[in-house]
Amino acid sequence: MSETVVTFKNVCMYFGGVKAVDDLSFTVEKGKIFGLIGPNGAGKTTVFNVLSGVYIPTSGEIKHLDKVINKIPAHEIAAHGIARTFQNIRLFNNQSVLDNLKIAYYGHIKYNVVDAILTSKRFRTEEAQIEKECMQILDFLDLGEYTHQKAGALPYGAQRRIEIARAIACKPQVLLLDEPAAGMNPTEIDSLNNLILNIRDHYGLTVMLVEHQMRLVMSICDEILVVNFGKKLAQGKPQEIQNNPAVLEAYLGKAK
Repeated sequence: MSETVVTFKNVCMYFGGVKAVDDLSFTVEKGKIFGLIGPNGAGKTTVFNVLSGVYIPTSGEIKHLDKVINKIPAHEIAAHGIARTFQNIRLFNNQSVLDNLKIAYYGHIKYNVVDAILTSKRFRTEEAQIEKECMQILDFLDLGEYTHQKAGALPYGAQRRIEIARAIACKPQVLLLDEPAAGMNPTEIDSLNNLILNIRDHYGLTVMLVEHQMRLVMSICDEILVVNFGKKLAQGKPQEIQNNPAVLEAYLGKAK
């Protein structure tokens, strides 16, 4: 029997009179790539924002495994095993690529302030282990050549992968990718397709994906949820979604 890792139960997120998420319920199974799609303004990124603790939902319940998480802060949710990227790249531009990843580890460090000030053996040992693990992630994502370069000076595609690498450095169980293919050309999208599959398999992650590039979504997602005006419009396997009249009407203005 499949294990449920994310549960939304009657979740609402209202901004005044705007219902960005409206009575939304769904579950995500462990190890799956779960796509979240819909027209512009449908509420997709808001779903990620309430799941990752950026917003506290107006009502409803969000669970990661058996823990209710919709009222705890973002850093605690990250420590609990949910990490994300953003629609607009958010890197520490003036820091090296390696330092961008090392920052993500600090929710897991065991040494204390005194260890850091005195550069104790525990501090040195743990910092060496963190750097080793960061380098392994960078090498896996073909970013090793950029290790000591400033993140903000790198090409757009590399910055996208760095943000994914930093999310992996948080040691998540669930990885949220918010429009990872934005601004990419077809060749880069094909490369990203393979990368996401490899990340899921290598790190044993569950991946949730918000994306407008249907070529990517339909090729890698095990299941897709379609939202429109904050409500669930349809849910199913890629082939089912492609042939759903309500989905076609939402995207094209008319049914097939």
